[in-house]
Amino acid sequence: MVQSRHEGDLLILGTVTPTTINLPAGTVDNAAVGAAAGIVATKMEHQHTLIYSQADGSDVVSAIVPIWIVRGVTAEVMDIEVVCLDSPSGGDKTFTVDLGKSNAASPAPATILSSSRTYPNGTSDSVVLAGAISSADLLAGDTLTVTVAASGSSGTQGQGLNVTVTVREDAE
Repeated sequence: MVQSRHEGDLLILGTVTPTTINLPAGTVDNAAVGAAAGIVATKMEHQHTLIYSQADGSDVVSAIVPIWIVRGVTAEVMDIEVVCLDSPSGGDKTFTVDLGKSNAASPAPATILSSSRTYPNGTSDSVVLAGAISSADLLAGDTLTVTVAASGSSGTQGQGLNVTVTVREDAE
């Protein structure tokens, strides 16, 4: 193969048709992709915002709820946040939120957090609490499940729960 080298700017008035091209990292960024590029969804990384909630006006109750099935080849949990509009107050009422992963081979949800996220009694209303993710990687067919465990016998339970989970998924 004959190699040639050109230093400086090069303007080609016509079509360049290489058989292969090696682009240095960072040379194609968002600005380099035209608005009408027509890139199909299967060629992109998708970011999903998954939401589980319980209505304001009713006490937070224990629940186990599947919220998402991985359809891409791989995915990664980016973060989980919990907020309660009216926090537990007085007495010992509280609740915890966990995020679990399961699949056909391991059907019981296993936590992917460092520890369940507790929304303790006395937390100010509408404070967003982030969870620490210990095992973020997911594969096609994995299911994410939110588990809420309400506890305590005195005081006022929280109301208006929202759990937001952000996931990035690779389609190919």
